[in-house]
Amino acid sequence: MGDWTSSPIYQRWQSDGGDSGPLGGVYQLEQAAADGGLRTTFDSGAASVYWSAGTGAHLIQGPIRDTWDRYGSETGHLGYPKTDEHATPDGVGRYNHFAKEGGSIYWTPETGAHEIRGAIRSKWAELGWERSVLRYPKTDEHGTPDGVGRYNHFQYGSVYWTPSTGAHAIYGAIKSKWAQLGWERSVLRYPKTDEHGTPDGVGRYNHFQYGSVYWTPSTGAHAIYGAIKSKWAQLGWERSFLGYPTSDEFAISGGRRSNFQHGYITWNASTGATTAYSY
Repeated sequence: MGDWTSSPIYQRWQSDGGDSGPLGGVYQLEQAAADGGLRTTFDSGAASVYWSAGTGAHLIQGPIRDTWDRYGSETGHLGYPKTDEHATPDGVGRYNHFAKEGGSIYWTPETGAHEIRGAIRSKWAELGWERSVLRYPKTDEHGTPDGVGRYNHFQYGSVYWTPSTGAHAIYGAIKSKWAQLGWERSVLRYPKTDEHGTPDGVGRYNHFQYGSVYWTPSTGAHAIYGAIKSKWAQLGWERSFLGYPTSDEFAISGGRRSNFQHGYITWNASTGATTAYSY
């Protein structure tokens, strides 16, 4: 074992009760890890303690360790654990925080263990972590099919990020509409706001790079963009005489049209003119 008794991992193990503590007996003797760090595996391989000068000695185990291993352990983008595994405040899940990229891995019996980091993790934290409307991550962070953005899916929504838009949450009927239209490859492109309530207190919306989706309980979720959206905004949005959109934009002879609760707006392809009509 060499100078095992002077190791910070040994001291951690002893402080936890040694062989009779929660880590159990030593399964694999202390070994060198990346960047001058150390690791020791305990209890028939089920748990490890990793140490580095910058993070100290921390426990990582089970499905969280498996996910961390899949991304390269301490040499991967998350780096060393900077906390032990802990229970989440809601009592459902488990997590470790890591030293790099503001990263974490969260686990629940329902979702499994998934990594979340950077701006997406910061947005999730801002919304309330696992107690937010999104709940727990159900995917790792991935690149979008168009190669521009990044995302995590959660139990009840998603967070999408690009360098130009930042990270924004989308969920429920508005997310379903965006998915129906083609996600980030749709006419709307990426979300540039989280979901918000409308000023009149009735509806919900997300703004996107090239449009918006508005939802109410009575109208459902509909996309509005381009010149027709500009006309609706000029008239006063949902507080205008038109009310909320009741259709997505669709083609008509010579142009485009969106229907609203109390009328419609048309766009003339030849002149570029938009006209609002009441029912």
